[in-house]
Amino acid sequence: MLDAQLLQLQHFLADTAIGEFTRTSRWAWPIFESLHFLGMSVLIGTIGMFDLRLLGFARLVPLKAMHRMIPIGITAFLVNASTGLCFLAATPDQYLFNKAFRWKVVFFVIAGLNVLFFYSAMFRRLEERGETGPPPLGARIAGGISLCAWIGVMAAGRLLTFFRP
Repeated sequence: MLDAQLLQLQHFLADTAIGEFTRTSRWAWPIFESLHFLGMSVLIGTIGMFDLRLLGFARLVPLKAMHRMIPIGITAFLVNASTGLCFLAATPDQYLFNKAFRWKVVFFVIAGLNVLFFYSAMFRRLEERGETGPPPLGARIAGGISLCAWIGVMAAGRLLTFFRP
């Protein structure tokens, strides 16, 4: 049943204009690949640094200063999501049935749920605590989960080519 739905999705994605463009253009894939790599570098550079700060590294750097970089990380994430969708639409058969891609999606969902938890339950407590004290335990746990999830996304993304269906 799931495979039948994935086959329908595969055909739908392959027939999209962006899928056709990415697949047939001489320069689209390499440009999107470069943007994807740069986006992930900026994402882990901003979100990862904030996560490390939550875990207790660089305690002399104020959390508010680190948090100001988050919009840059969100922009980088949007670049990655856009280019990733282009790759998926161009060759859906190489992604939808790929174990590494499925793990990438799992890690991505974990990262997304973790962000929701952090901003709904921890961020206000973090702001109330101020710059001098250590982050609350929940914020530290959220930082660790975020860091591990994004490393998982990157590792699974890198493994995509090794687990082609």
